[in-house]
Amino acid sequence: MLFWFTFMLSVVVKSVSGMSERKINDLKLQAKDMFYHAFDNYMNHAFPDDEEVIRMIRKHNTIINDVLGDYSLTLVDSLDAFVEGFEKAVRDVIKYVSFDVNSKVQVFEVNIRALGALLSAHLFATDPRFGFIIEGYANELLKLAHDLGKRLLPAFHNSKTGIPYARVNLKYGVSKYETHETCTAAAGTLIIEFGVLSRLTNDTRFEDVAKQALFGLWNRRTDLNLLGNVINLQTGQWIYKAASTGSGIDSFYEYLLKAYVLFGETEYLDMFNEAYHAVLRYIRDETGYFYRNVNMMNGGLVSSWIDSLSAYFPGLQVLAGDLDNAIKSHLLYYNIWRKYQAMPERFDFHLRNVELGTYPLRPEFIESTYFLYRATKDPFYLQVGEMIIKDLESYARVGCGYASVKDVLTKELEGRMESFALSETFKYLYLLFDTEAHIIPLPQQYLKNHSEILPSKGRIEYSICPAYEKPSPSKHLFANSIIASRPDTDFIRELVGFEELILPPLDPKGICEVPKLDLQVMEVQFGGSQESSEDDLNDQGQEQKIEKYVNGLIANRLKGLKLELTKRVDRKVDNYRIYPGQIFEIRDPAVKKFWIKQQTYSTSTLRVYISTLSNEVSSFDYLTAVASFGPKITSELPVRTLVQITSPYGCGDYNTEEATLIDGNIVFVKRGVCTFVEKVLRAQEAGAKGIVIWSDDNYLFQPVSPEEHKDIWIFEIPCVLITYENGVKLEKLLKEAEELLQHMEENDKNTQQKKFGSNIKVKFLPHEQEPVTNIKTNENNESLLTIHGHTIRNIRLNLNRQ
Repeated sequence: MLFWFTFMLSVVVKSVSGMSERKINDLKLQAKDMFYHAFDNYMNHAFPDDEEVIRMIRKHNTIINDVLGDYSLTLVDSLDAFVEGFEKAVRDVIKYVSFDVNSKVQVFEVNIRALGALLSAHLFATDPRFGFIIEGYANELLKLAHDLGKRLLPAFHNSKTGIPYARVNLKYGVSKYETHETCTAAAGTLIIEFGVLSRLTNDTRFEDVAKQALFGLWNRRTDLNLLGNVINLQTGQWIYKAASTGSGIDSFYEYLLKAYVLFGETEYLDMFNEAYHAVLRYIRDETGYFYRNVNMMNGGLVSSWIDSLSAYFPGLQVLAGDLDNAIKSHLLYYNIWRKYQAMPERFDFHLRNVELGTYPLRPEFIESTYFLYRATKDPFYLQVGEMIIKDLESYARVGCGYASVKDVLTKELEGRMESFALSETFKYLYLLFDTEAHIIPLPQQYLKNHSEILPSKGRIEYSICPAYEKPSPSKHLFANSIIASRPDTDFIRELVGFEELILPPLDPKGICEVPKLDLQVMEVQFGGSQESSEDDLNDQGQEQKIEKYVNGLIANRLKGLKLELTKRVDRKVDNYRIYPGQIFEIRDPAVKKFWIKQQTYSTSTLRVYISTLSNEVSSFDYLTAVASFGPKITSELPVRTLVQITSPYGCGDYNTEEATLIDGNIVFVKRGVCTFVEKVLRAQEAGAKGIVIWSDDNYLFQPVSPEEHKDIWIFEIPCVLITYENGVKLEKLLKEAEELLQHMEENDKNTQQKKFGSNIKVKFLPHEQEPVTNIKTNENNESLLTIHGHTIRNIRLNLNRQ
């Protein structure tokens, strides 16, 4: 983006508490190596022909890059990331790049990647302060940028609202069949590049249309100052009314504030302050740690996921001066990264698991980490950067670059590397550890006179939080890092469902703080009196109750039933979805003498035991949904071996060898191909004592049997369903067990056991609805508080102390 060559925070750090100067420099060099490993391989193997890249991926199973049309967007996009080889890259762009191509492009993508990079590189190449003056350079990059800008202008020409079409053909303009739908981010993320292009070329058309598009969106905000996600550019009607800080809207907020930073014009700041105030009031979750998708009309929850693009928001909050909220929201993304060693495209905060598991090496989380380190100087953020480098190097680095991740759970890769990996991801990693970043302001002659700038509204209700003040180190566990020792550490890990297996050293005076939340209460109201009448009784003369149903609850013959789901936060009635596994509680006095706590299915805990060569045993617990058929799990069942057969779905008849392995054990199979009932009956016939079915979804539901055959089949073994995410972990444990057995002596193992990883033991036990709290001691005989056997990080009890 242009912003990074027009605004960089200047910080010089000679030494950092908690990380040596030498180590910081080593990490900077490693980030630099990551960039050049990716870029050099792209130049050596694919430049400038993108189609050749695809063919090479198929031929050599290597990863290069996606590039736009017949010219190299990768080279152009990477111009503003170069430290070395800048002159050669500029000359390559001048030699090879032309925009006179029959190619339909996204206006937004070409603007931030190509136009911004060309303008940034031009400013860098013509500013003598930085020593990168290129002999013979005659403003060719600016001429390319001007040519590209003119090819983007047709996107605005026939719009009745001033909001541009999302796509334009660089040679022929906008097709008459082009869709009228565009997202807020695409239309509202133009003012920086278009504004600079106008000022550098003295061609005002670009800044005029970009500002018109920005105000075309802003003027269509709701009374809550919220904007939707998708709009019709001809009618101005909102098509998708979800407001958020993530995909489809993200950079709209970003460009409002950064336009003020770059141009110094207060109208952008005033718009940002109003928009940000609305975000904090309506989009921010009650916990204060993440930002939701809500209805732009009333602030009601629309969906329960956050996306990886929204991880930029903590960095924007830093620029806005709201460090407290920036730290909190960044810690949520940090724990998501720790859970998956990547940032999944979508994360469901209700179910606390992955909704969309791709990770195309996006830079947003790294960008926020960079901003927070520059603002706080806390070494925690350097450690976050080190974690990211190690993770990317461990699974994403391949022979010809860095691969996008197809599934963050399995770390399966795909043959693609986006250009933003070069222009942003590796650049932010480098800047995080760099101590000599410089401000490169837009030259004064390109800024408006002060008399031309509108005065700020200056409304006090839109003011941002005060400057960040570090708490006293004496109140925290670690003097070197205030962030790492925050008292809400456990709470944030719990929000994303991350179980930290190895906890850091604790201080005897450690503290724990539970954030105060406005709990969400769902009320069910029944009309009529509180006393039962004859109409309230069933045919047997007994009081009619709400009964459990396959997919939820069913109420028959309740006279005058009125059902409302009320989210008691701001006392507004709101639509609210009940997710599988949540508790649905009825506390209405009209329902005589009882409250109902009804869960949508029965659950069980699958406890997995893993033994090592040294006979040490560790265990992991996974929540499962129990089938509606077969024995219920009301008590702990015996420990048995978990086996996974070569036929992954367990739908066919087992052969003799497979039946021998299954007999007396618990079998692990995948969902699909045949019904749950068929899987259970075949496992039961082979002698299995239980079956674990690995779902292809990341939420639990109850396996059921067809009603018409329920009296024919006899089920003797328990059947449970495990989520896709936990199934991946379980399969990984089985594979690791198999690898472990391969290192054992031949006379200590059985060939069949080796094949199927037989040192994994499991058992079913009832799921404990309430956490079991215990106290245990560590090696220093200090008392530690545990919940479900897991040590709570920021609590240490010293019962024997006076």
